[in-house]
Amino acid sequence: MKKNFLTLILFFIFSIGYVHSNESPDIWDFYKVSKNSVSGEESDSEREILIERFSKIKLILIDGKVIVDTICFIPYETTTKMTSPLSYWKTPEKVEEYKKIFSAEKIPLRYQFEAIKFPNNDKDDLCLEEGLTDLIRIDNYFVFLTKSGYLITFSKHIEKNNGSPVTYRGFNYKIPKREFSWFGHPMLTNKKIVDDMNKKCDFPDDGSYYNSYFFSECDLNELGLYFSEISRNLLDKMDKKKVIYQKGEYQYNLTKKQHEEFDFEIYLNIEKGNKLIDRLSIYKEKILESAAFEQDYYIDEDFKNIWLLNYVGSDETQHIEKWRHYKIDNSGHFKLLESISCKKRDRQGIVKCHND
Repeated sequence: MKKNFLTLILFFIFSIGYVHSNESPDIWDFYKVSKNSVSGEESDSEREILIERFSKIKLILIDGKVIVDTICFIPYETTTKMTSPLSYWKTPEKVEEYKKIFSAEKIPLRYQFEAIKFPNNDKDDLCLEEGLTDLIRIDNYFVFLTKSGYLITFSKHIEKNNGSPVTYRGFNYKIPKREFSWFGHPMLTNKKIVDDMNKKCDFPDDGSYYNSYFFSECDLNELGLYFSEISRNLLDKMDKKKVIYQKGEYQYNLTKKQHEEFDFEIYLNIEKGNKLIDRLSIYKEKILESAAFEQDYYIDEDFKNIWLLNYVGSDETQHIEKWRHYKIDNSGHFKLLESISCKKRDRQGIVKCHND
């Protein structure tokens, strides 16, 4: 669906502003789409379209706005005046229609509720383009009315993954001036990033969430930006062997092995007297039609420790597969000190990890 370009730019700017707000966001999760439309008609295809479109969307209340994440935003003041069903829908017939559908969804339509006005009513409004026509708040629910007559409900009752992703504010580790080097990204030294990323990066890795509130909360994006620069500026220009460190008789060098067009890996080799002592695959990139796999790394400046992080991204979600910490001993060998492995994200959006 084509959107007004200027409106998109403004929405993107506002979204970035929310990320840096000092106010704590109030997050509401998608709950359900009504089984029937307000007219009583059923359309499985229309309902499935709405479920697919909104099931991963969250509402974010912050700075006097309701952000329908990645879609649109609506001005919202907590002092919004209450209205009655009859004042809102004008006729007793309409009130009865909505009472019936709200009752069927087990959301009581009380004698008063909050009605949140959309910013305007023209064809360029992003909320209207998505088929959203009205937004009302009843108790612990935000309910959108739609052009097709279905209700889309967001709730505060949902708890998953030990809390909403943004209630756990992570590291958002940015390197000052982003100085790229062969040593990789120091974020990987903290194993707590595994849980943090799994909680906050549950959105598609296909670029569709670039203007999402949650995009800047997910540190996989920092790693993606950082290592894409390393790949482009350093790894792609690397000769057959790149010496990066010399310590006494021990030489540390990188070599690249190309498997296919979008499938390669970088090895850290430790040599003594031109003889290979040990080697470790530290960076991988593999891109398939259904998913992309990457392994990132960090080497401390004394060449005593190496950290590796493997993650996968698809058009549905992203998650960490493995985190490892290696030590380089005095004989030039890699020794695994600690390893964490994670399973795929389950239907509840949870990624379970364990120490190996």
